[in-house]
Amino acid sequence: MMIILSGIFGKRVCYAEGSSKGTWFSSRLALGMAVSTFCGIAGTAFAADPLSTDPTHLPHTEVLGTRGLHDVTSESDLVGPAGQPEWTTRRIFAETDVYVIPPGEVEYNQFYISSHPREGKPGNLFESELEIGLPWRTQFDVEMNYSVQGGSLQYDSTMVELPHALADWGKIPLNPAIDAGWRFKVGEADAYFFRLLLAEDLGKSFQFGANLTYDHQVGGDQERGYELTTALNYGVIDGRLSVGVQCILEHETARESELDPVSGLYETEDVYSTAVLLGPTVLWRPSRSMHVGIAPLFGLTHDSPTVEALFLVGFDFEPFGSHASGESGQQGDVPMLRRHR
Repeated sequence: MMIILSGIFGKRVCYAEGSSKGTWFSSRLALGMAVSTFCGIAGTAFAADPLSTDPTHLPHTEVLGTRGLHDVTSESDLVGPAGQPEWTTRRIFAETDVYVIPPGEVEYNQFYISSHPREGKPGNLFESELEIGLPWRTQFDVEMNYSVQGGSLQYDSTMVELPHALADWGKIPLNPAIDAGWRFKVGEADAYFFRLLLAEDLGKSFQFGANLTYDHQVGGDQERGYELTTALNYGVIDGRLSVGVQCILEHETARESELDPVSGLYETEDVYSTAVLLGPTVLWRPSRSMHVGIAPLFGLTHDSPTVEALFLVGFDFEPFGSHASGESGQQGDVPMLRRHR
């Protein structure tokens, strides 16, 4: 009986049963096939080994890091959910408000106003203002007012207001925001007011702002005021130093009552005054979260003070600010910084 073995490469080898040479060759052939099978399995495992030096190309992933509202290369960069220029997120004009600050932003401003009337003693006024950015392009402000009279500090009033921008930045010309508020006065009747806030970029280095205000006292002399403030700034050093000019036009009416000594009756008459002030402004940012300003305004009418100088120190915080982070393409990923269009 012959045993027919199939060798490698298709060759046939025949040996008689019981031959020692056939037994030796069969053993060698079986060992060779086992070694070959092991090497094939090991090679496959090595190719799939993740530690292999063979380079593997992964999909491109872009990570958006945490960025603050004021971490920009230019104050004209667009930030926040409304896509507004960075300069609108902080105090940019001495007496003119613009747009609203982004949600989560908190700003504190301390004003000192030295007013020198044409007649009488100078007045010293202090205003402490706190602004909080809310969702839906809304902002909440509270302001406390003090004055120095007779050498002592006296509390005068508290004002609360709620500005609201009508659209994202750039959607409506002059980017209007409407504002309504109430002033709680000490020793006098309270007053309410409405304002229209306007703001616009005039090129990369110029910023414009304007406010139209109407306020009405609900009792007492029933004072009514109509005010227009305009301001124009030029960035000398982008994000650090800006200079500009500001104008204030204010018309006030009041109803005064006096006792007639002859008739013994009170006579009422309306009193009018119109003030126009014009002067330069300087705003300096020593750091990304601090701003310092000065605005000496000079009176141009008889009813205006001779000089009204305003000094400002303010701070910006982001304790509740939301920042974009994560991978691009994921739902909800919104970059916090966009270049100015």
